[in-house]
Amino acid sequence: MKRTILKLALGAAVLTGASPAFANLVYVNGTQNTGTGLGNVSTVVTVQDNGNGRRRNGTESGCVTHTFGGNPATPTTTCQMGLEGGDNTAGNAGNNTYLLTDIDGITSAAELGFVVNISEGGPGNDATLTDLYLSLYSTVSNTIETFAYVGLDMVLSDTGGIGQSGTHRFVLDDAQAAAALAFCPTLSQCIVGGGIQFLNGSTGATPETLYVGAFERGGSGNPGGEVPEPGSLALLGAGMLGVGALRRRNLRK
Repeated sequence: MKRTILKLALGAAVLTGASPAFANLVYVNGTQNTGTGLGNVSTVVTVQDNGNGRRRNGTESGCVTHTFGGNPATPTTTCQMGLEGGDNTAGNAGNNTYLLTDIDGITSAAELGFVVNISEGGPGNDATLTDLYLSLYSTVSNTIETFAYVGLDMVLSDTGGIGQSGTHRFVLDDAQAAAALAFCPTLSQCIVGGGIQFLNGSTGATPETLYVGAFERGGSGNPGGEVPEPGSLALLGAGMLGVGALRRRNLRK
């Protein structure tokens, strides 16, 4: 219900020109870093709805969560934020939580971001992202803070193989970067997890993956450009929604 309300509010903001203030994870297009395959990047979640042992209900969804006393390398697959879950695949090679100190190049929790890798059989294919969240577990307070993408459903193109591309990148906005830094001032005392979900019927080939990295959020060092303002993100989301609606209408013909 919360996600539905947020989506309605975002749609209203697009129509009125207002800038919604609740964007947590924001989409930044353009490759900044590129994976080299499953197991060679810090893969958080690997999901496949049509794989052996999966639910095969048409909605591809999976998560990892660190729990008190647990091992980051063997997290639970329990979902937060209302995601369905149940489609994790590839075992521990593709489903992990990480101490922030284990993430290459990170100097601050504010730099955290996710890369969503779409593997749908080749160029021109795509999948529609509906839900994405990043979770931080504090080993000091034993509490979890979550940062979610709350925009409109987004059509993401195939990115060339499992764990290969940094094209579809989601980073923290200014407010949430500050919140992450406040929650995790010491990198060795926080563990990152997350979850992802796709529109029912929009996936069908090999697994999608989600991996975590440290990203420059703006300035000349970021080849992908600066993190967009929430109002710009809303316009981008509206365009993506239109593409998704057209695709679904064509599929029904």
